[in-house]
Amino acid sequence: MTLYTKKWTALAVLLSAHLLTIVDIFIINVAIPSIQRGIRAADSEIQLIVSIYMIGLASFLIIAGKAGDHYGRKKVFLLGIFLFMLSSIGCCFAAKPGILMLMRFLQGISAALMSPQVLSFIQVLFTHHTDRTYAIGLYGITIGLGTTLGQFLGGYLVGLEPVVVQQSWQYIFMVNVPICIAAIVMGSAYLPESKDTSSRGMDYTGAGLLCSGLVCLIFSVTIGRDLGAAYCLVSLLFSLIILTAFVINQRHKNRKSKTALLNTALFKYKNFNMALAAVALFMLMLDSYFFILTLFLQKALLLPPLQAGYFVAAQGLGFLSASLFTAKLLLRYGRAVLIIGVIMIIGALILQLFTFNHSGLSFIRLTIMVLHGCGVALVLPSLAGIAISGLTGNLAGSASGLYTTVQQLFGAFGIALTGAVFYHIVKGGDNFGSYYSAFLYGIAINIICLIGVLLILVLLPKSSLPNGFLKNKNLKK
Repeated sequence: MTLYTKKWTALAVLLSAHLLTIVDIFIINVAIPSIQRGIRAADSEIQLIVSIYMIGLASFLIIAGKAGDHYGRKKVFLLGIFLFMLSSIGCCFAAKPGILMLMRFLQGISAALMSPQVLSFIQVLFTHHTDRTYAIGLYGITIGLGTTLGQFLGGYLVGLEPVVVQQSWQYIFMVNVPICIAAIVMGSAYLPESKDTSSRGMDYTGAGLLCSGLVCLIFSVTIGRDLGAAYCLVSLLFSLIILTAFVINQRHKNRKSKTALLNTALFKYKNFNMALAAVALFMLMLDSYFFILTLFLQKALLLPPLQAGYFVAAQGLGFLSASLFTAKLLLRYGRAVLIIGVIMIIGALILQLFTFNHSGLSFIRLTIMVLHGCGVALVLPSLAGIAISGLTGNLAGSASGLYTTVQQLFGAFGIALTGAVFYHIVKGGDNFGSYYSAFLYGIAINIICLIGVLLILVLLPKSSLPNGFLKNKNLKK
């Protein structure tokens, strides 16, 4: 096998594991009502079961990126897959909400060990701009495939007879096991070892401050509303104090050239800062959208899980289809591709408010879901490419860890905040009107976030555009 072939094979292994992390975000969405009935979880508990995976993921991503730089990206990546398999088994056999929350949290930590290594390996393996653009394109296709498989498998598996398990929802976690085993075998054979030789060690103080601060922050907005305003405010204040201490600690260590978890040199790159802001708003919209859509489809329109899965799988199909062309379009048209993508999503959300008013499948509504998926495909993977453009190799681990942390952190925030608004408006009502009003407010929050993304994209500097696009413009002149 040639070196060129081997690096693309290595990418396939990396993306298979990345597929798992995406699938397990979305596979649970369609299964929410089934899980809630099966383990007798309250609304706030099921909301936390969905978002706590992203809490674990967000809390450990920067640490995992740094660990990959220091200990070796291959070692950390394979460890993540192994632990992901074990925690998936734990999720499968969880009988109570508290146990499932714990297993989902551990599953998120395991995913955190894998995720930053993917973007780091892309930065290291694909040094040529064109190859890296296509690798990022495949990264985007994987997100689309994970979305599609997650939603479809969630609906399909929940509808199966529980032959080897007690309840059919347990299948959604069992499906991870064979994929993990295959990824461990292939990863051991084809992944090269990669590390940052300039890495001086692990910043354990910074890691402790970051983890405790993020966990406390997200818990304050998820379960704080159930425990009371006083608890929420105290928890939020405590988290802000911890995170402020983390920032001060990191700035001090960077100035003194000591081992730091976060390389503050990242914030000197305007592209990276703007991409972080854009992906934060985008994920605040995206994950909350899937959460409220699933609830609306099954509780307001009374669709069975499999039919609800068809709707969101259509969105994933649109994402997957558009991802096949995103890299070429980005190389030719630059940020115009992202702007068009945001406009497509806004249009799809508005159309849903006028068409999602009766149960059953229809060509028009499925087409709207495909349009939404196409828009997401034009935006989300490209933001990752903008974030890492122009960065030096020694910043790869820190950059990918921080970028994915922000991505997952704001995804969890979206579920917590928009979900809280959704449940508040429903107020225990079990009729179409209450659910439609809640869905309307949720979509309004999503559109506001997208307008923010649109403004950031308009303000992006030309340096954020692919080199191929700039060269093509110069040739035409």
